[in-house]
Amino acid sequence: MERYVIHTDNETVEKTFEVNTSSQSIFDPNFNAASGHSLPVIFKEKGVSTIQSKIWGITKGKQNISSVEISEVLQDEYYLDLLKSNPCIIPVTGFYKWKQTVDDPLPFFVRIHTRDILAIAGFYLENKSGRNSFCVITMEASVLLKPLENSMPCILSPGKFESWLNGGAVDLLKEGFKDTSLLPDMTVVRVPDLVNDLSNNHKDLIQPIPKLRDED
Repeated sequence: MERYVIHTDNETVEKTFEVNTSSQSIFDPNFNAASGHSLPVIFKEKGVSTIQSKIWGITKGKQNISSVEISEVLQDEYYLDLLKSNPCIIPVTGFYKWKQTVDDPLPFFVRIHTRDILAIAGFYLENKSGRNSFCVITMEASVLLKPLENSMPCILSPGKFESWLNGGAVDLLKEGFKDTSLLPDMTVVRVPDLVNDLSNNHKDLIQPIPKLRDED
């Protein structure tokens, strides 16, 4: 997952994830969230669900990793250890995908219209310098999204939130995220090329646009 949108209010997040926060700025909308941005994530702290801002993209050696596939997480001890100790949920309104089968990739916005907020599976890192960061876990794309890209973020169903944060993340990852019930509620719309420029960050980025090219 390269970019996503977080546009919600504190009441929706608190009700969905059973978490409380006194910070209003954490819910400032971001219509073009990208690696390096400070974004809200949910995790357990001393057994209590907590929401805080962390930087998207963890460091591994000299690399900055914003997302990693399920298979790689399960095969890499570094990722696996972080998943066991520091699972987290990334709340998103929807995410962007670019159609890769054309010379000039076309941007699309993906959301589930029956959910105000989605829960993306991930894990976080707290390093010695005090930089708190997180990483998104991805999986093979659904049949709906495969024409765009081969991967998509792992979306947790509401009944799995507590298990993910309370020690069950590895087992859930091994089970896979094959909830086909999401497909009828998933919408994919073509959006303006404005999203390609990270300096653009406003609601117009997720407004559907009509077909402009034969490749759409």
